[in-house]
Amino acid sequence: MRVALFIDGSYMYLATKRLGWNVDHRRVLTQFATPEQLYNAFYYVPITDPEDERQQRFIDALVFMGYTVRSRLVRGEARFEAMMATDLLTTAPRWDRAIVASGSGELAHTFSALRAMGKEIHLLGVHELADLELRNQADRFLNLPEWREVLEPSLIHLPRCRRLLPFKSLWPPCR
Repeated sequence: MRVALFIDGSYMYLATKRLGWNVDHRRVLTQFATPEQLYNAFYYVPITDPEDERQQRFIDALVFMGYTVRSRLVRGEARFEAMMATDLLTTAPRWDRAIVASGSGELAHTFSALRAMGKEIHLLGVHELADLELRNQADRFLNLPEWREVLEPSLIHLPRCRRLLPFKSLWPPCR
């Protein structure tokens, strides 16, 4: 099964800020697909200040990790729904399952179209920050707080077996 990741950076920032912890973006790449399964990982990030070196280092780190970074200069609220919808639909022939981190109801029709094409859509997020219709159109809702153990950077010990992980099929069985 080929898997693609589509991550709205503004949404992930807001969600993890609300939860009180950060996400290790390298771990995101490894938790939802094996390297052989991963088609691509798109990360949508707003540029609020083109001169901000810290922001540029973050973008460079994402690229170094293997993300395809989609960015643009924004003033005010960052909206990437059209760009995400375009990428979801144009890349759909290359993947079977999409993991989408977004809360915007603007993607609900895109999800519906993808499901009609036989694609599996998993929505990664926080219940109170995800539009109800978007959650309804997804095949599965992945509640971000349940992924803290494997996505938080400050945890240095990863579980050794699948019993402790949300995506059990990607990990060896417990002995």
